[in-house]
Amino acid sequence: MNKILFLGDSFTWGQGLYFYKWKEEGREMPSDAGGMYPSHSHLIKADDLEYKDRFSFTGLVSSHYNLTPIKRAENGGSNTEILLDAMNLIDKHTNSIEKLVFQFTTISRYKFRDLNITDDDSNLPANSFSSLFQQRCFNFYKHIDGILQYYSNLYNFEYCYMDWLGDFYKFNPHKFVKYESEKTHHYYFGKFLENYKIDIDIKGHKIIDLHLNKDAQQILSSGIISHFSEQ
Repeated sequence: MNKILFLGDSFTWGQGLYFYKWKEEGREMPSDAGGMYPSHSHLIKADDLEYKDRFSFTGLVSSHYNLTPIKRAENGGSNTEILLDAMNLIDKHTNSIEKLVFQFTTISRYKFRDLNITDDDSNLPANSFSSLFQQRCFNFYKHIDGILQYYSNLYNFEYCYMDWLGDFYKFNPHKFVKYESEKTHHYYFGKFLENYKIDIDIKGHKIIDLHLNKDAQQILSSGIISHFSEQ
């Protein structure tokens, strides 16, 4: 079966979706378990991973297209780490790839090389840190897009981007997934995260995880499917 690759941080990994399974099971929760991953990661079992993958946008989109989903094993990471894993997975799956979804994480999780990819900065206004920062972000986006465009042409797959906090979509909006939430369109899903965060009670134990809940997974998957259908 052909494949769809999903590359991103904890939002693409599906953090927190297993809490719904734990609620269904009535699982007893340790008093120190909360929404932060280190507080509960040791409780996650293989069937919890299967559950969160099935209800994540990655599972919903791959089921829609009847494609095998391939995801990063890591939960989190910088854009550089996501890119390097993307290249490794593309080199592994080559011509079996039909689609690829690359989710940008926040630029604040930078590695030095992220903002050290330069073109000519001489035309920027003097003493303008904001302009320099935006130029470096744009150069970094071009660096990533150039690599994915190369692979896309080589292996004949289509790809798109997702943006968490709005750091990148403005550089090339037509390559980014657009989401509809409450009749409003957004180019980055952080815009509606607060209204769709995971907020759940498991046998009297309150869990708030600042990742997207099941309803939001439907919004993300609809946006991705709409994006590919318009290409």
